[in-house]
Amino acid sequence: MTRLDTCFGRHYGQVLDGEALVGLLRRYGIGQAEQAAVRAFGRIVSAEELANDLLERLNLDEESGSSTSVSLALRAFCRELACVARWDFLPGWPVALQARWSECYLAGAVTEFPFIAVETLIGLCHERLFGERAMVHRLELDIERALVRVGWCLGGLLAASSIEHEQSIRLAAEDGDPVLGLPNRRRFLTLLAERLASQGAGRQLGLVVLNVEWGRSVDVLALDERDHLRLALSEVMRGVLRPSDILCSLGDDEWAALLPDLRHAAQVSLAGHKLVDACEALRSNSFPALRARFCAGGATAPEQAGGPLALEQAARSALVVAKAGGRPFDIYGGEIVVKAEGDAMFETEVARALESQQFQLYLQPQVALPSRRVVGAEALLRWRRSDGRHVPPPEILRVVERIGLTPLLSRWVVQQAAQILATLTAGGCNLRVSVNVVADDLNDPELPLFIRQTCDTWRISPSRLCFEITESGFVSGEAASAETLRLVRQEGGRLALDDFGTGYSSMDYLRRLPLDELKIDKSFVDRISASESDRAIVELMVRIAHTFDLEVVAEGVENEDAEAALSQMGCDFAQGYLYAPPMPVADFMDWWKSVEAAVPAAGCQQA
Repeated sequence: MTRLDTCFGRHYGQVLDGEALVGLLRRYGIGQAEQAAVRAFGRIVSAEELANDLLERLNLDEESGSSTSVSLALRAFCRELACVARWDFLPGWPVALQARWSECYLAGAVTEFPFIAVETLIGLCHERLFGERAMVHRLELDIERALVRVGWCLGGLLAASSIEHEQSIRLAAEDGDPVLGLPNRRRFLTLLAERLASQGAGRQLGLVVLNVEWGRSVDVLALDERDHLRLALSEVMRGVLRPSDILCSLGDDEWAALLPDLRHAAQVSLAGHKLVDACEALRSNSFPALRARFCAGGATAPEQAGGPLALEQAARSALVVAKAGGRPFDIYGGEIVVKAEGDAMFETEVARALESQQFQLYLQPQVALPSRRVVGAEALLRWRRSDGRHVPPPEILRVVERIGLTPLLSRWVVQQAAQILATLTAGGCNLRVSVNVVADDLNDPELPLFIRQTCDTWRISPSRLCFEITESGFVSGEAASAETLRLVRQEGGRLALDDFGTGYSSMDYLRRLPLDELKIDKSFVDRISASESDRAIVELMVRIAHTFDLEVVAEGVENEDAEAALSQMGCDFAQGYLYAPPMPVADFMDWWKSVEAAVPAAGCQQA
């Protein structure tokens, strides 16, 4: 049997009992006389010889050389069919024959094969009875007639079995995961509603939703390897659940466990932790090369939800909270309700803020070393909520990505940066401005054209825009990312690799990608005065960048000791609170004018 056979508890072959067999024989006119005639034939013909003749006639004998799973199953079926003359007309033998045919059908045999085999067998029986004799006896004719009726009886029985298989496979495709043999989401909702309706008084129904986030190593697995991985996880989860619990597949990387007849909500927490631990143990022991994060959320009914969709939503809310908190499991409760409502409100506020252009770009200057000549500025996202609280940019970006507004935000940033450059130019300042782009932006083939059109609109040179992308942005869809970068560079824009050393650092990226700058992350700059090893790492980064003809910008410079060390290493530019914090454009212009007035000879970097 395959997984489809056992999906939802269906089993094949055992469809006859004594009463059903009597009805079947009566339908085909097989009475006591016909049964006696078949038994008489069995005493004069060897079933083994009949089976060998049948296999040879159907080209299934050993000499045919075929050893596929279908051929092996058909041989076993034919040998069973040849035992018809030994049938004692009890249900056991046709059940065994049905089981053999089920194996053939599920291995890929054509539906018509039972009729072909039965017709061939009847022909062989005729030859055994009459040979080439012209004269036949009445008893021989009776035997042949009985065998024909039995043959058609078996053909009808096996045809009904094939139809049942077809229907079950169709139902399994609609209601089950064909690979895992588990109920799918459609069936899951039905089962959830049924269990809620039948839940006994004083008992609770628990639900655990488990999700896995795979690392990049899983993306390169072949489809059959992914199926094997999902099967292994499903089996290990089944192993830690109770026999009465139901495991369902909600997607490629998501499962749900229904836990009926619970006495206490603590049992949901126990099950959730056991599922996560079992999955992690399997990954660690059997798939150590794969990286993954397993998280689960749980809820109970009727305490926390009354209907199936409400119960699922509660479990999913707990799952979201578990992921956000870096925990393997959380159960739905008061704190989760408050956080879920707060998250939903925050998402709505972010979307409205973007739509109504409440976001701002602040500028933090970048200076040349060691002269401190102002050469540019980085545009940093800022937003103050209606309650007056400033929201950290990473928090904004996470929500924007989650609700699918990243492309809209990225284009707004480019437009605002171009407008800022136009404002700076009008004030006599021809600095360049750096903006951050995310990995998804590099998969947008229209980004280079949008940049050019925006620069044309504000009448600025694209060379005054520098686009910063983190290393992780190159890992996903590297070929498409590299092509987008090439086109941006072709339009005249500058390119910088941001946060170098914190991601998937690869010297090959520096060689192949059309970069202009390399930015050293603040986490390294902070320690160069106190740690010789960190100082050596930063110095190595500077040397590597210069080897590839890249300019180096150090972020987070906050004291003169760090500045002096960077200057000694040959770092080109610096950015940090030592020079100025991020500030609104108008404040930046005032700051720049004061710097110009204090050091008139320093001037301003020209485009």
